[in-house]
Parts: sequence; C-alpha cells; structure tokens
Amino acid sequence: MTRVAISVEGPTEDEFCKQILTPYFRAFNIELTPIIVATNRIKCGIKHKGGCINLDRVQNELKKLLHNFDYVTTFYDLYGFDGIALETTADELEKQILDRVNTPKLIPYIQKYEFETLLLSQPSYYEDYFDNEEAKIAIEKMINSCGGEVENVNNSKETAPSKRVIKLFNDFDDSYDKVFHGSAILQDIGLDKVMQECHRFASWIEKIKALSKGKNDSTKTKTHEH
Repeated sequence: MTRVAISVEGPTEDEFCKQILTPYFRAFNIELTPIIVATNRIKCGIKHKGGCINLDRVQNELKKLLHNFDYVTTFYDLYGFDGIALETTADELEKQILDRVNTPKLIPYIQKYEFETLLLSQPSYYEDYFDNEEAKIAIEKMINSCGGEVENVNNSKETAPSKRVIKLFNDFDDSYDKVFHGSAILQDIGLDKVMQECHRFASWIEKIKALSKGKNDSTKTKTHEH
C-alpha cells in the first residue's frame, strides 16, 4: 500500500477526502490521508486548523509530512492563499510550492479557483435537488459565461464559485453548508463525472493513481537486479 498524505486547507476539503477520495484511491492500493494545515491567525491570536495559509506555512507543513509518508500532495484553493500576487495563477502557485519543497515525492495541487468549482460539474443535478429547472439553467449560464469550461467559472473574488453556489441556494430558499453539502453533492454527482468536466482536477487524480504503479515498478526493478 502506497501511503500518500494530502495537505488540505480546511474541514470541507478534509471531509471530501475522507468521504470520496480516500475510498476511491484504496482501489488502486493507495492510502490517502488528509491532514488539515495547522494555522495561527495573528489577528485573533488563536491557533486553529484551516484557512489563513501562505507559502511559508505550507512549506513547513509539507516538509514535516514528507518524513512520514511515501508521497505528499496538496489540495488548497487558489483563493485560500495569503501573500500572493493578485494575478498569480493556480499553475504558478503550484510551481512556487514545488520550488520551495524540491522533491519528486511532492505533487502540489491548487484548486482553480475554489473547492466549489467541482460542485458545478453537473448542472442537471440541481434541477433534481431543488425540483426546479431554473436551478440547472442558472448553473449552465455560469459555465457558459466563462467560456463553457467548469474550471474557468470565475470573474473575481466577489463572484467566486463559493459565492455563486451560496447565491444559488439562497435563490431557492435554502442555505449552503460548505462542509456538509460539499461532500454530499459530490458523492451524488460522482467522481467520474467531476473528472470528465474538470480536466485539471482529473490530471491531478491521475498523477496520484500513478504513484502506486511507480512504486510497484521500482520494487520489481530492484527484485530483478538481485
């Protein structure tokens, strides 16, 4: 079993990993363990887990994890980061993390733009959920307004995926609970559908799946050499 730690931003991503990703990867002989980044918000002076992350904190966290796991990956929102330039892309931030923690054991992944991006993968789900076709149409309009790609749904932090999902729920007299609804909706939609619509996310999943194969190939090589 290949042991992979996944450093996550907060309880929403933690729940998503526990409920969906960890069981999924076990079928590929990979044990994925989510670990929430421990943070310390100076403003309130209270140490807690989740949010308020930056490159220095992430660097320290990942270096600790690398000692105890075969591989380490990350699952942070681009909008969850402090101290980066406004124009920084998810790809650029991944490179910055990799440059700081230079090891082939690390696969950095930054969600473009937020976790809620994944919830938009199947507009028809919301027609059933709210029993109203207008909910599906609203999701389709979001996607079409951003070039027809789910992972591009965004205009600014003011119209980020999470704010769009919150508004959608409010428009249909419901309230969005990030931790509960996040995993519940994705379980209903299914990881395969999410990967089909979110190619960047799917590429990350495939990289993790390949870790088990890579480890097995390495073991076989060593055995053959002996």
